[in-house]
Amino acid sequence: MGGLAFHSCALVGLFVTDGRTLRPIFRTSGRSPAQARRIKVDHGEPMQPPTLEEFCRTFVQRHPRYAVKMPGHPWTTKNKALSDNPIKAHLAGKYAVATLGRWYPTYGIIDVDSKDLGFVNDTRSILGLDESSSMLCSSESKDSYHLIIRPLFNNVPPTLNLFQSIMGPFCRTRGIEIYPQVNRCIRLPFGLIQHCLDEGREHLVTWQEKLYWFNKLDDFDISTTPRSQMRLNLPEDTHKHNIILPPAEQGKLLFRNGLQRPSSRYESQYLVLYYLWRRNMPLDEAIQATCTWIRKCHNGYSKDIRTYPRRVYEEIKRQALHIYTKYDNTGMLPDDAHNNHEGYLTRPDMQEIIMYSDGSIPRAKFLFQAVRYFYPRRYRQTVNVHRDKLVSWSGTRTYQDYLAYFEEKGIMKRSNHYLVGEFSKPLSLNWKYRTSDEAVLYDGRSVDRFDHALKILFRPEDARVILRTAGVSNQAAYITVKRIYDP
Repeated sequence: MGGLAFHSCALVGLFVTDGRTLRPIFRTSGRSPAQARRIKVDHGEPMQPPTLEEFCRTFVQRHPRYAVKMPGHPWTTKNKALSDNPIKAHLAGKYAVATLGRWYPTYGIIDVDSKDLGFVNDTRSILGLDESSSMLCSSESKDSYHLIIRPLFNNVPPTLNLFQSIMGPFCRTRGIEIYPQVNRCIRLPFGLIQHCLDEGREHLVTWQEKLYWFNKLDDFDISTTPRSQMRLNLPEDTHKHNIILPPAEQGKLLFRNGLQRPSSRYESQYLVLYYLWRRNMPLDEAIQATCTWIRKCHNGYSKDIRTYPRRVYEEIKRQALHIYTKYDNTGMLPDDAHNNHEGYLTRPDMQEIIMYSDGSIPRAKFLFQAVRYFYPRRYRQTVNVHRDKLVSWSGTRTYQDYLAYFEEKGIMKRSNHYLVGEFSKPLSLNWKYRTSDEAVLYDGRSVDRFDHALKILFRPEDARVILRTAGVSNQAAYITVKRIYDP
C-alpha cells in the first residue's frame, strides 16, 4: 500500500496556524477547493517502515522480568523492567533477549525443537496455516524452528489463558510448545540469527523487513485448532465504546512511589492492579507484582503487610480477579491490545477524513472508524471486515451507500471476492498512513468516537474552518460544531 495523493492537485500544507486559527492552503493547479475535493485519490507515497516502538508494542512485555543469553552462555533472568537498550542489542544480534507474555498476546510462537522441516510443514498443514497466515523462522539450534502467528479467537483477541488452553493441548500431542506463556520467557523474534525460511522471504535481513512481513500476515483464528473444546461465539459488545475507563495515572504513580498516606493500602492496591491491567500484564504476574510492591513500598503506612501478609495476599488476589473479570466480560482491552485491535489514527487523518467526506458528519464517522481499523492492518493487501462491524460504523441501511461513496472517490475498494450478504467483506483502503508513533492517544488509548477525537484535537473555531474548507456553509458549520462541542 502507498500513500494518499491528489492527481494534478497536491493538497500540500492543508492547514497552517498562527496560534489562533487554522487557515487552509491549497495548491490546486488552477482548480477551486470545491473542484479539488471531487478529484479521486490514488497511491503516491511509499509505506512508512515499522518503528522500534511498533516492534515493542507487538512483541515486548517489559514487566516484571526478562532473560538474556550472551553468546556461548546459558539464559540469565533479570528481575527488573526491560529497557530499550537490550531490545536494540537483541535486534542487532549482540545477544538474545526473551520476555514473558501479555494478558492479551498479539502474537504466538509455535516452538519446534529437534524436528525436521517436514514435521514443521505437517504441523502447519494440520492447523490450516500457510505463508499468508504464519511466518517460519530458524532458531539458534539445529532442527529448531519458530512458527509465528497472529492469534484471534472468533475475531477478537484472546487472553493468554484462553490462548494457552486452546493451543496447548494440540502442541502437547505434537511434542512441541506454544508461546508466549505466563511464567516462561520466549526469545524475541527477528534477531539477526533468526532467519526467515519461507519461500520469497529468505532475503529478509533487518528486523524492520521481517516485522513488515509479519504485519502483512492474516490473523489465525485459534478456534479452528484441532482438539480444542468448542466455545460459545458471542457477538462483540458494541456498547463497550460508550464505556469510559478511569485514568491509570494514579496507579502508575503509586506503583513508582509507593503508599502516600495512612489507611490507603486497599484503595492503592486496587489502583495499582488496575494500572497493571491497563499495561496488559497477565493476571498472575499482576498479583505477584502488587504483592511485591506493597511489601517493599508501603513506606510505613501499612501495618497489615507486616502483621497479616497472607491476608493481604488473598485480598490482592480478590481485587485482581474482580478487575480482570470485569473488563474481560465487557470486551474492554488493555491499552496496547485496544490500540492494536480497535485501531488508531493521527491528527492529519482527522482533517482528511472530513475533507474526503465533503463535510458530511455521518460519512466522516464511517470513514473515521474505517481509517482507525485499517491502521494496525495497513500492511495487508486486503482486510476482511465483518458485516456487523461495518453496520456498527454507520447502520444497516447506510453502510453499503458509504462503501460505494468512498469507492467512487478512490478511497475504499471492495475486492473481486466481495459478495453482498456475506458476513466478511474483503476491503482495501487507499490512505496516506503516518507512523504509529504519531497516533493520537488519550490516557494511552486511541479515541474510538469521532466527536471525542474532534474535541480533543481541535478548538471549535478550528473545526469550523475545516468544515468550511470541506464545502460546508457557514451556518451549517456553526450548527454542527455547536452540536458536537456544546451538546
